[in-house]
Amino acid sequence: MKPLRRKPSKSSGDSWQVIYMDLMTMVMVFFVILWSLNQGKDQGVSETVGDVTARMINLPGDVLFSAGQTKMSPGGQGVIKTLFGAEGGGISFESSDIAKRMLVIHGHTDSDGTKEQNLSLGYQRALSAYAEIAKHSKGLENNVVICTHADNSPVVDVPKFKNKRNLSSKQRTALKEAKAKNRRITIEDKLVNQFEVEP
Repeated sequence: MKPLRRKPSKSSGDSWQVIYMDLMTMVMVFFVILWSLNQGKDQGVSETVGDVTARMINLPGDVLFSAGQTKMSPGGQGVIKTLFGAEGGGISFESSDIAKRMLVIHGHTDSDGTKEQNLSLGYQRALSAYAEIAKHSKGLENNVVICTHADNSPVVDVPKFKNKRNLSSKQRTALKEAKAKNRRITIEDKLVNQFEVEP
């Protein structure tokens, strides 16, 4: 005669699995939170500027400035007013004990002209963008970094693009579009960690 075996209750046998799955889910959520807090670290302008980029805006230089000019055009001023004025909500630089808000304004140029001229042009344009944003953002002067980048387009370094006479019309168009894309103002909205970082 076979001994009678008691069938395990489904609810009591599966309860450890539910508890185990809940525990694993909580551990996974914990590591996802840790991972998300570390995103963007060491990608700022320096150790003291920028831990996490919250938003980044690329504004075409040809929209903001006339060719070779550092003073912002009336159309460019309108763009800045739309983004940072009362209609755009403005920017609040109130900081907490944990994080400080900071804008990093990058002035980019194309490869036309000398490197020194382009570094100066990029800086002057970024400074001009700063002056316009400051009209609509109280406290910006204590929460801004201005950078310049001269002719960083990868296309201009290709030897066959150096001599424009040898280019087909398609290549000329591509080069013109690449240069136009590189002439821009980039505005990064960063959150900076307020805690002291020990060396």
